[in-house]
Amino acid sequence: MKIKIIMISIFILTFLFSSEGQKKLQTSPGGYHGELDFPISWKRYYSYAEWTKIMHDLARQYSHLADIQSLGKSRMGREMYLLTITNKSIGKAEDKPAMWVDGAIHGNEVNGITCSLYLAWYLLTRYDYDPYVNHLVNHYTFYVLPGLNVDANDSYVTWPNTANNPREPYRPEDDDGDGLYDEDQTEDVDGDGELSMMYIEDPKGDFKFSSDGRRFIRISDPNDPARRFRLLGPEGFDNDGDGRLNEDDLGGPDPNRNFPADWNLPQGHPYPLSEPETRNVYEFWLKHPNIFASFHYHNIGRLIMFTTPPRLQLSLTPEQRQQRQQQFEQRLAELRQTNKYAQLFDIEVPPEYQEDLRVQTEIVTMGARILKNYRPTPSGRVGQAQAASYEMVGRYAYLIELWGTPDFDADENGDGRVSDEEFLKWIDIDLTGEGWINPHKVKHPDYGEIWIGGTAKKHITRTPPARYMEEEALRNTHFVLYCVSQFPKVEISEVKITPLTSDLFWIDVTVKNDRAYPTSSDRAVQLGKATLDKLIFNSSAGISLIELPAAQSALDLINRTSFAPVAPGKEIEFRLKGHDARTFRYLIKMTTPEGWVEFKVISKNGGQDSKRLTIKASS
Repeated sequence: MKIKIIMISIFILTFLFSSEGQKKLQTSPGGYHGELDFPISWKRYYSYAEWTKIMHDLARQYSHLADIQSLGKSRMGREMYLLTITNKSIGKAEDKPAMWVDGAIHGNEVNGITCSLYLAWYLLTRYDYDPYVNHLVNHYTFYVLPGLNVDANDSYVTWPNTANNPREPYRPEDDDGDGLYDEDQTEDVDGDGELSMMYIEDPKGDFKFSSDGRRFIRISDPNDPARRFRLLGPEGFDNDGDGRLNEDDLGGPDPNRNFPADWNLPQGHPYPLSEPETRNVYEFWLKHPNIFASFHYHNIGRLIMFTTPPRLQLSLTPEQRQQRQQQFEQRLAELRQTNKYAQLFDIEVPPEYQEDLRVQTEIVTMGARILKNYRPTPSGRVGQAQAASYEMVGRYAYLIELWGTPDFDADENGDGRVSDEEFLKWIDIDLTGEGWINPHKVKHPDYGEIWIGGTAKKHITRTPPARYMEEEALRNTHFVLYCVSQFPKVEISEVKITPLTSDLFWIDVTVKNDRAYPTSSDRAVQLGKATLDKLIFNSSAGISLIELPAAQSALDLINRTSFAPVAPGKEIEFRLKGHDARTFRYLIKMTTPEGWVEFKVISKNGGQDSKRLTIKASS
C-alpha cells in the first residue's frame, strides 16, 4: 500500500500574538504619532497633585487601554497610584505577561517619575498610530508606578531642597538624640527657592573666592593673603538652639534597602517592608505572578544595573587572576570589533544559572545601544527592590541610574571628567546661564552676615535641566519596549511525518522560542515558581498514540541530527530557553484510512500555538 501524507489544515492559535486593526496607522517616521491627542509638556517637573492628575486624565481618555488604582497609602496618607495599560478587549491584564516600571523610590530622584510617566503617555498616545506600540499594548501588560516614595517626591519638587534631600520616606527620627523629631532641617535662608551652602568670613577659614568670584575654593597655600571664609554647611537655622545646623533633618530608612533580599538592619531598619510604600509594592508583586520583568528608575550615573544570579567565588592565584583578566579583556575587545556596544562580564555563576547570565548580557548589550552613553553593570543587593524582584520572585530586573554630569556636552578636553571650569562653561553656554547660584550676602539670625552660594541649583546635577528631560525619557522608554518585545514567544515551527509501516508513523514536532528571554528564569526554576511549558497531543478517533519509555530515538542511525526524545505521553513538560528549539518524537498508529493529529504548545509567559494536520492513506 502506498501511503500519502497530506497536510490539509493548519490552525495557529495566537492568543498573545494576534494583530489588532488600527484606525490611524502611521508608517512615516516624519508623520504624526498622536503626540497632541494628549498634549503635555515634558520640560518640567510635576508635583504629586499634577502627576497623579495626569495619570487620572490618561486613564479617563484611554479607558479602553488603561486603568488606575491605588496600591495603598503612604506614611503621610497620599495614595500610591498605579496605571495598568493593555488592550482590555483581547484579554485581561493579569492574563498577559507584564512589565513593571516604577520611579523615584528615593525622594530626590524625581526624573524617575518623568521616565515612568512618559512611558505610560507614549504607549497610550501612540497606540493607534504605531504598529510596534500597538502590538505590545495588545499582547502585554504594563504596570506603571511613576512615584514610589510619594511624600518625599512631592517635597523635592514643590519645596526648596538640596540635590540630595529628601531621600527617605517620612518616618520621624531623632537624629541628634534631643527628644525632638526632625526639628533641625535644611531651610531656605535667603528665600530664593533654592538651597545652597553657607559661608562666613573668618581669617582662619579654609576657603576663598575663585578668580571669577562665582565659587568658594579651598585654600592650598597657608600663606595665601586672600579673603578667607569658613564653611557653615547647607542653608538652615539652629532651630533647637544646640549650636548645630541641620543635624536632625527628615529621616527614615533607605527605602531601597527595605526589601527582603539580602536585607540588613543598619540600612533597612527597623525590619523588611517596614514602610507602607515598600510593603504596598511588594504585596502587589506577590498578587501578580504575570509580572515577567521590572524596571526601577534611580539617579545618578547613567548606568544599566541588572540583577545577576549568585556568583561563584573562585580560588585563584594572583597569576591566574591576572591571566583570567587578560583573557577577558581580549575577548571583549574581539566582540567590540563587530559591535562597539558589546558587553561581557567577568563573573562566574553556577551551571543552573547560566541562562540568566546569558540573557541579561544580551539585553543590556542592546540597552547600551539604545541609551547610547549608559554603562551596563551588575547591580547590588542589600534589600534593594530590583534584588527582591529577582531573588525573591524570579523576575528579571533592571535598576537604571539616570542622568549624571553632562560629560557628553561639557568635557571639552576629552579627559573623561568635567572640571569645575568646564561645568560652569556648560551652564553659561548650553543652559544660557541658568542653573548656578552666585555667592551673595545674607543676614542670618544666628550668625549675622554670611554668604550663600557657589553651587549648582537643584535640577542640574542629580536631575536634568528641562531641555534634557524628554530625550532621556524617550530613550529609556525605547529600552523598556525593547525588553518587552523580547519576552518569550512559543510556536510550533515544524511538524514532520515519517511513515514507519502501513499503519505506524513517526511524527517530529519542533517547538521554538526565537526571543531573547527564556519562558521562565533560572531563578524562578530554582525557587519552584516556574510554570513549565507544555506540549499536548490530541487526535481523531482513528489515530492513537503509542506511549513509549522515555528515550532518544533516531530515524537515521548515521545522521546524529535525527535523534530526538520520544514523547512518553500525550502531555510533555519542558522549558524553552531564549533562542531555543526543542523537537519531540511521537509514534502513532492509524486504524482508519483518514484522521488528524493536533499539537498544542502552552506557555505561561510565551503564549500558545497549535497545528492540526490531516493524514490520508491511499493505495
